[in-house]
Amino acid sequence: MAGTALPQARPDAEIILCVSAKEGLVAIPVGEKYSHGHTALRSTGAFEKQKAGFHVLRDLSTMRDVMPALAQAAKLYRVALTTSSNPYLGDYAQKLAHCLPGNWTATVEVYAHPVWQEDWLPLLWDSGQLTEAMERCRVPYGAVLTSSTGAELLLIEQPGAAGRYLLGACASSTFDDNYENPFAPPAIGLPKYPKLAAAQVTTSFLPRYEHAVHKRLLAEVESGHGRLEDLRRSAGDGHAESSTAVLRRLRPHAAHLLDRVWWATTPDRADAEALDRLTALLRPGRGDRPSVFRAPAPLPPASADDVRRWLADAPVLLKHARATLSPPSAADSRRALTSAPRAPAAPTASGRGR
Repeated sequence: MAGTALPQARPDAEIILCVSAKEGLVAIPVGEKYSHGHTALRSTGAFEKQKAGFHVLRDLSTMRDVMPALAQAAKLYRVALTTSSNPYLGDYAQKLAHCLPGNWTATVEVYAHPVWQEDWLPLLWDSGQLTEAMERCRVPYGAVLTSSTGAELLLIEQPGAAGRYLLGACASSTFDDNYENPFAPPAIGLPKYPKLAAAQVTTSFLPRYEHAVHKRLLAEVESGHGRLEDLRRSAGDGHAESSTAVLRRLRPHAAHLLDRVWWATTPDRADAEALDRLTALLRPGRGDRPSVFRAPAPLPPASADDVRRWLADAPVLLKHARATLSPPSAADSRRALTSAPRAPAAPTASGRGR
């Protein structure tokens, strides 16, 4: 990592201790033999294990008795005890999430075994320090920040830089080719003060992130639409099976782009009718918002009629998507993070969207 000394390799069995204003003393067992850390902590009878994989000592007044017992157990099970120079990451993540625009949640994850950390690499959508840190350094835990609109970010302590943090993006959840993707925004380095960090994220990172999402979606939808146009010109309805397969793969990207167009523009009546029809076509049933942390739902089938409806109205979507691809701005990112997807308009007596 440029300008930052890489940390030394961590022990095979280690308990990282950090202080939390909410939890008390947090103990995080990590390393290839992380189970030894869990055993040492259980042997004290004082720590409560949490689902995320760490333990907490809530009553700090008992530390005088508990810490000697933990030190003895750590020696017995050959576990290194390390005191973190940073407060508990979960406290920082919660404060940061609270200060960001829209509604965010923060969840701590422990990558106790080094192999678990490697699972993150296909999920990151980053062109900067975050991917480099996850590839080259031991990162034993992180926090996932998730917005109610579906944005997913990873927060970690910056390796080799006490009191500094890195925040970067997970991909827009409809994509799976994220590593070294040309649209990926760079991660941002953050200071130890959550309110100051939130201001930097809001004014710098989130605008770049939302702009990158829009560009990537637009490029994907333009490419898919171009293939459908080529198939129509070359064979009419003779390639119906190929066309429906293209639309099936295109649908989740187009639905996401359509949501962004709805909150970013006020179309005239004719264009609004076309966008309403696309909304009904692309989102016949709304389920849970997709996430890179869950297996995607099966893509719904597409018919030849769906392809004809798409080809008729998609140029309106692409026109507005191109028009709203403005330079990154904090105002646009705030709207993207606080706007709910539009539901299809109720059909009129003629059966068409309003």
